[in-house]
Amino acid sequence: MPKVGEDLSREQRLAGQKRLTDKQQAFLDNFMHKDMTQTSAARKAGYANPGVDAVRLLRNPVVQERYQEMQEEARSKFGVTLEKSLRDLKKIRDLAIDSEKYGDAIRAEELRLKATGLLVNKAHVLHERTDSMTREEILAKLQEFQDIAKKRMKVATKTHNDPLEIEHDSVIPAK
Repeated sequence: MPKVGEDLSREQRLAGQKRLTDKQQAFLDNFMHKDMTQTSAARKAGYANPGVDAVRLLRNPVVQERYQEMQEEARSKFGVTLEKSLRDLKKIRDLAIDSEKYGDAIRAEELRLKATGLLVNKAHVLHERTDSMTREEILAKLQEFQDIAKKRMKVATKTHNDPLEIEHDSVIPAK
């Protein structure tokens, strides 16, 4: 795939290939290299409706192809993969626990959870007004969040070679 600013050959144009725009490349640079969320990356790249545009961009075949190229470039340049990073963070966590450095162990586990999408940055969470909710409504909402977390955990552990079985207690008190 041609980089931004490169012209397509006649054969590429006839084959239906399209060139990445400067704005699309700016989005990918922000998303890949500046540790931004997809919405923040689209906003910084100058998109008018960043939440919607970011989703559209990541579904665009031209953008997807360039994103995969950029990921491959990063892997080959730095030797970084999600699997390797998760494995290394697990080793760090285990060594910290063995050394009784529990703060370091918690931080390593936090980074593992963020990398797999199981832990969400507080800035990305929408808050609900709990002061107007009854106790039962709050407990029901907590149970809903816990059910979502259980589903995510099942999906995430299928990709690990050594999945851990995690116990989930219900937030609804026994009667």
